[in-house]
Amino acid sequence: MSLSDRPPDWRDLSREVRAPVANQVRIERRVILRISPQPGRTRGSNLLAQLPSQATPTRLVEQSMTQCLPANNIVGVSDNGSRLIIYMRDRSLISAQLEKACSPRDFYLGFYVERNADGQLCADRDRLLSRAGAKCRISELNRLVAVRPRD
Repeated sequence: MSLSDRPPDWRDLSREVRAPVANQVRIERRVILRISPQPGRTRGSNLLAQLPSQATPTRLVEQSMTQCLPANNIVGVSDNGSRLIIYMRDRSLISAQLEKACSPRDFYLGFYVERNADGQLCADRDRLLSRAGAKCRISELNRLVAVRPRD
């Protein structure tokens, strides 16, 4: 009996017919925003240069605001010891109080925040990650408004 006359061996057939290998690919879309610190000279002098020259406000006062702000409008951050100061694209200033266990000094180099579907950075929802590794939530947001001295 020659090789061509021999009946097929089932083992030979099973080697040739294999189930197709299916690979699964998972695509995730994740956007992380990096908020950098404001340069030292721009922080104070540039903001004061934009104010009217007749009346220079002597202090900033916190006013309540909604507890969310558009994350894409944040241009910088600094700390003032007890709170983070967030600089907005429209030149407004926002004061951010962190949860009790966190220190704003951990965020002087800026922070990262994961962008949500609504594009907002909200108190009691979003977690900030400092470049030094600290993770904190914002507990309260307030708008800083310049107050003129009384005559």
